[in-house]
Amino acid sequence: MTSLRSTPPFDAGETGDPRVCTVVICDDQPALRDVIRLTLAPARRFAVVAEAADAESCLERVRETQPDVLILDVNIPGGGPHVAAGAKDIHPGLHIVVFSGRADGAIECSMLAAGADQYVLKTGRIRPLLEAMDNFYEQIGAPAEKDS
Repeated sequence: MTSLRSTPPFDAGETGDPRVCTVVICDDQPALRDVIRLTLAPARRFAVVAEAADAESCLERVRETQPDVLILDVNIPGGGPHVAAGAKDIHPGLHIVVFSGRADGAIECSMLAAGADQYVLKTGRIRPLLEAMDNFYEQIGAPAEKDS
């Protein structure tokens, strides 16, 4: 299930810079949040605006920042489908990428049914998450940068 935003991400306008998608990372592993943030940093098309380690703070960050994308781990404390549903209630245009270590079809289906747009397995590599982010960026009409 993939839904497209009804409003485009932030556009730098007069500067001619490419569109920048704002991102909130919700994962209880600080080292993984660091890796995701550091990996997205050189990609000018994404800007991490907040991070959270549990469900409550995740929803607070979504409410505060109104990001374009939420990277959500199913297993954060207090996590589950209700977090995806709550994030969509707060910000209906939000694109949710679940980044999970659980290869469980029932959980994947429940997360997608709750409002997540993509479900990406943690395979020990960050590339599948980056591909999901680039796919979203291309869907909204902004060409992804090609890594050199």
